[in-house]
Amino acid sequence: MNENFWDRVQKRAYFRYLDRKKNNLPGDSLEDWSEATREEALENKIEEEAYLRFAEGYNDPVLNWESAKNDVMDRLRFLAFYMHESDINKSALQNWIEAQKLYIEKF
Repeated sequence: MNENFWDRVQKRAYFRYLDRKKNNLPGDSLEDWSEATREEALENKIEEEAYLRFAEGYNDPVLNWESAKNDVMDRLRFLAFYMHESDINKSALQNWIEAQKLYIEKF
């Protein structure tokens, strides 16, 4: 079954909600939805990067996906570190989330 972006986000948010309720964690559905949207957008970026590797002639899909994920995560780590250096008073989690948002918007 070929799901679109929002169907996958909805499914991801629903499982986040169930996990949060099962473990009695604080939070709300909007938070689940925004985290699911951000995670799905990053997953799409990884898939795009893996496809570009395939288009360059690398034929192993698992290796392409792993390399793409490592590349995206390295970029995110760099952005988060740079954001931490520019504003040391922000928490690491805030910098990580802001780095993800920046990467999704700009790259």
